[in-house]
Amino acid sequence: MHSALPELEQYLEDLAGQSRPGDRLPPIRELMSRFGASQMVVQRALQSLKDRGLIDSHVGRGTFFRGGSGRPADAAGAPQPEAAAARRRGPAAKSVLLLRRSISIARGRVLAEGLQRRLVADGHRVLEVSYTDPDHARTVLRGLPRFDACVVQSSYRPIPIDLLAALKDRSDVLAIDGAALVGADVEAVGVEWGEPLAAAVAMLRQQGHRRIACAMTSQPFLATQMGWRRFHHLGAALADVELQAVALPQLPDQDYADRLVAAIEAGLDAAGQPPFTALVCWGIEDGARFRALLEGIGIEVPQSLSVVLLGRTDLANEHAGFFHMAGCSVADQIETLYQAIQSRWSDPAAAHGVRFTPVTFREGASVAGPPAKASGRSQRRRLARSTASAASSADSPT
Repeated sequence: MHSALPELEQYLEDLAGQSRPGDRLPPIRELMSRFGASQMVVQRALQSLKDRGLIDSHVGRGTFFRGGSGRPADAAGAPQPEAAAARRRGPAAKSVLLLRRSISIARGRVLAEGLQRRLVADGHRVLEVSYTDPDHARTVLRGLPRFDACVVQSSYRPIPIDLLAALKDRSDVLAIDGAALVGADVEAVGVEWGEPLAAAVAMLRQQGHRRIACAMTSQPFLATQMGWRRFHHLGAALADVELQAVALPQLPDQDYADRLVAAIEAGLDAAGQPPFTALVCWGIEDGARFRALLEGIGIEVPQSLSVVLLGRTDLANEHAGFFHMAGCSVADQIETLYQAIQSRWSDPAAAHGVRFTPVTFREGASVAGPPAKASGRSQRRRLARSTASAASSADSPT
């Protein structure tokens, strides 16, 4: 059997379960492209669905789903397995599409899987589909039926107006993972980074730090823009604290940590110390790697620099069992998204808006009092790099 056939058949079977009578199947060429399958393999999968009573073909009109499971009772009158499952789900069962941008961000995957488990546990049908860019998303949506709800993860990328329109054509209930839209008829769930940033600054100030840097993207996202707004307010309100901004044009999936560490290294003094004693940092996906990058430029946490990460407090890849975290939990974001969808199903006329997840914290080992001076190890590393650089310059041709 062709390697693409099982995956293709499962995809079509999931679509059949979500469909309504008369919904058109995706075009054969689109299925060939999406699954890397030949026309013969696609036709074999379609024939399998037809043999099982899930689709109907009409000459001159095309191929359509029969709706739901599409299967009648067997000859003895006993319902088929799909019909029995539908009966267990009951009349309140809904269909949900999870549309997720293909990106190597752990938070998105953990959230999608958790939300899917939460919905399935209540008997709802869930179909997860990945996309690479808005054009691909629009192509994918053209081959899908309507759903009772659609959850979108754009992962730091804008959602074009025409894509929103295509999504609304597929579902009346649209939820966005992230505080990205305000004033639109969608449910948005995300984090307002100003509150965790202020809490992190207050904690570092209590530890005695008076020179604190804040690192976030300069991209104009609502959530981080609210963080920068709080940062500037604190800078004006705290007379005894000097707040320094480290604004990066990169996003977490664009060598963000490397660029941040390079920016810190560029500002080190002759003793290998940055112009601040503490750092509040948003956007770190791999806490262990970030710590190693800092050590690579001679900065030991917290001996020479205290660090608080703004992120998801229940993700081990972020805190790495070491960093102090301020932000929210993925578990809370899953629950908030779930409740947003349920509320919309219960009261379709309710006002739309943004739901902010609760702020949570995780104690770590990355915070201490401000260092009196650069550590000997930091000074030796700085000297070693300077010596190596000088040797390299001496050996280079003139």
